[in-house]
Amino acid sequence: MSTKNIYLFKVSIRDTQLNKEIPVNSFKQLFGEIINKESKNGALELTYQSAEPMMLDIIENTDEYLFARLNRKRPNNSMQKRNYNTFETTDVLAPDEVGSNGVEWFTYCILGYSHGVLSIVNSKGAPKEGALARVFSRHNSKYSLETDPIPNQNLINELLNGNAPEINRVQVDIAQPNAQILKELFGFSDTEVLETVSRNTSSLVFEVKPQFRRALTTDPDLVTRLIRAFQQNRKKYKSVLLSGKKNSGERQRQYDLYEEYFKYPISVTEYHQENGRKIENDKDSIQKEYRRNMMNVYNEYKDIILAVSNR
Repeated sequence: MSTKNIYLFKVSIRDTQLNKEIPVNSFKQLFGEIINKESKNGALELTYQSAEPMMLDIIENTDEYLFARLNRKRPNNSMQKRNYNTFETTDVLAPDEVGSNGVEWFTYCILGYSHGVLSIVNSKGAPKEGALARVFSRHNSKYSLETDPIPNQNLINELLNGNAPEINRVQVDIAQPNAQILKELFGFSDTEVLETVSRNTSSLVFEVKPQFRRALTTDPDLVTRLIRAFQQNRKKYKSVLLSGKKNSGERQRQYDLYEEYFKYPISVTEYHQENGRKIENDKDSIQKEYRRNMMNVYNEYKDIILAVSNR
């Protein structure tokens, strides 16, 4: 199982001739016109032929959203194919195949047509969120697309300004804790042991939980003071994650106090076990898991995301 981060962006499309932002309810029509006219075998080219290929695979294009895969060609000379029985290596693609074929890095994204919020999974080597702008720069330059990250502080402010905020859990990560911190935590004073553990410890993660079916605090003033205290002591901690909600009756959400922009980790199962052997899951099942996780994150944070992005 691997962990990936989902990042959220507010998408804006401008009419370049009128220098005017177009309404979100026009997004589907604009994307649909390009997809219908320019796509081939369910894919759009995002670069010109003189550049290294970047592609957009249209997986689902419904009335509500576009679920797609962003792809970038990987240099053939950065990879090799190996036979693990003989240890022999060969090129992934033969030299005469490289011009018209390629192996790609890729990632998944979802653009909601009703709210103009883009969800994208970070993946090493794959295109970033800005690649979506190429749909218009490549195929309809009358329009330009821009992506702005959702500021994490705006989401934290939603918690602070809630009608009945509560905090239910706090997870703190301290980078390279010194021996004094470990002494106070473990409650013993063997200096040699503490110094050895401290020297070999990269971080210390601890979690504060409430009593069963209770909250750590539902006092708005204490919620604010707790958040501000962690923010003011940022240099002391590697990360601080809060679990809470801005109103009673809502689902609990996670807030990262130190991230500049909103992100949310998801877990994707890429392998399974068969007779004690590690077997890769097929791409379709992994793709479905990405889609499900991405939709779940958006639906869970939808009300806050739309509020902070003015949608």
